[in-house]
Parts: sequence; C-alpha cells; structure tokens
Amino acid sequence: MSGKTEIENLVLQVGTNQMELVDFRIFQVDKNNPDKVMEGIYGVNVAKVIEIIKLPEITPVPNANPFQDGVINLRGIVIPIINLARWMRVIEPPGITSSQVIVTEFSNIRLGFLVHQSVQIRRVSWKSIVPINLPSSASNKDSSVVGTIKLNEGPDTGRVLLILDFESIVEEMGLYSRQEHDIESLPKQEATGKTVLVVDDSGVARNMLSKALDKEGYKVALARNGEEGLSLMEQIWRKDPENLVAVISDVEMPVMDGYSFVKKIKENPDWKNIPVIMNSSMSGTENMRKGRELGIDEYVVKFEPQKFLDALNSALVRHREIREAAKG
Repeated sequence: MSGKTEIENLVLQVGTNQMELVDFRIFQVDKNNPDKVMEGIYGVNVAKVIEIIKLPEITPVPNANPFQDGVINLRGIVIPIINLARWMRVIEPPGITSSQVIVTEFSNIRLGFLVHQSVQIRRVSWKSIVPINLPSSASNKDSSVVGTIKLNEGPDTGRVLLILDFESIVEEMGLYSRQEHDIESLPKQEATGKTVLVVDDSGVARNMLSKALDKEGYKVALARNGEEGLSLMEQIWRKDPENLVAVISDVEMPVMDGYSFVKKIKENPDWKNIPVIMNSSMSGTENMRKGRELGIDEYVVKFEPQKFLDALNSALVRHREIREAAKG
C-alpha cells in the first residue's frame, strides 16, 4: 500500500451508501494455546486516514497515557503515537512488532496508530456492515467496534473484519473530557417544545448532543443509523409535522450512512426543507464538500458544543427567513 497518494485518490460518489476501509492486521498469542499465533483483521474508514508510513523513530513522552508510545515528527508536525495492540490488551507474539503507522485525523485531532501490517483497501457497503448489538441497558455506551463484515473474497474468505471505533480510544484517553465540561457550563434556555432528531451510532456522541440540545430547550429523538432515522422521522411527522425542527446526522453509521440518509431526506418533498446539520468526527474538506453537495445546512466537526449550537441556530434562523420571504 503506497500510502498518502493512493488514499487521497479514493473518492466515493455521494449517497451510494459505500465506504472504503484500510484493512490492517494485529497479531496476538492465543490465550488458550501459547504456541499459536492469531491474526486479527481490522479496518478504519479511509476518510479518517491521512497516510500510512513505516515506523519512524519515536520520542518517548514522560507521564504519557499508557496507550501512547511517544510522539513522532512528521514533516514538522508532532503526532502522538498510540500502540493499538496495547489498547486492545493483546499479547504480541515473540519476534512480531508493530512496523507501520496509520496516521489519522478526526475530531480535529491528529494521531498515529501502530499496527503490525496494513494489507489493502476494501470498498464495502454500509448495508453489509453488521452493528454490534449491546443490551438495551447499555444503549448509551460504546462498543470499541463500529461493526463487523464477513469477508467473501480472496484468502480471507469466511473470516470477519472488525471496524474499530477509533473515537472510543480518544474517549478512553480522556481527550473529550473538556467537551463534557463545556456542555455543563452552557446556560439553560427556556423549553421550546420542539424536537430535534439526532442520528448517530456513537453512544458518546448521542449523550453529548442530547445534553447540549436539552440546554438549548429542545426535546431530542435518538436513532443509531440512517435507516432508524428515517423510520423515526416518519413517526414524528405523522404525529405533528410542525414538531420536528432540525435533523443532526453523523456520517459513519452501519446499515445506512449519513450521506445516504440525508439524500433520502432531500428527495422527500415533505422533508426537503427541514434544516440538516452533519456532525462528524471526519474533518477533511472532502467530507464537507460531499455534505454540501447533498444540501446540508452546516457541517460541524465533533464536538465543540457552542459551535454546534451556533450552527443549529444559524440554520433555523436562515430557514425561518426563507419561509417568511416565501409568504411575503
């Protein structure tokens, strides 16, 4: 895999409900048989990957997080390096060490992840990704896995690829703690009686968005993917078409991704004028362009509460002015 050039050239057509994954491997010792080496197949969305490089010299950082090996200087940018095998709590086989770094950017944070081997780039449908189903009592908690895919070609046929939730690593490292504090410090606004639909497969994101919207006086309806979101929109619309004032959608979601979800909304004549804000950890300009192409009002990178609420209120004001101008 050549790295940056190949990754930058991968652009999917908007609304196809497809994604591209970097397929990488983590090897571990079988706990039940110390002489056996197991190969785990994992993936991360190409849209979060800047490049893949050979392991450079790492500078240790005193008192760093236990998952962090240190930092590297990549063309003048200092990037923290996360040992993925250590975060996964696996025992690495003797003689096998992490040799590559997947350099990522999401939530406006740039991180490098040590892996044993990157293999290829796979194009898959979100429909084929099976989400991890947690018990209902854990519906607002995160699994470390976004979803699973059963592979059906090549030497890995019949095996399962796990799409890791890199955001959960950031959460576990405490890098989102400031955002929780920012939400708590927001002033409580008067209740509006109106509903905002939040569609996101991340329990952490749903929880933070719900708290921020509650502070702003909105009721919140929650869905975990685009398919659930469409069903919930239909229910809310049948009960009271004036009640749903805005939709907040993630991009990466199993079953139906955010782009396909927004495309369905904009194709529906009843819903096409509802303000839609994409709230995603993917911060690249290409992701924003795709959202704008579909007709979203705002694209906000997760998660700065005040910036998110400012974008929501701006979209609501803009749509209200459009409606009033149409009446006049």
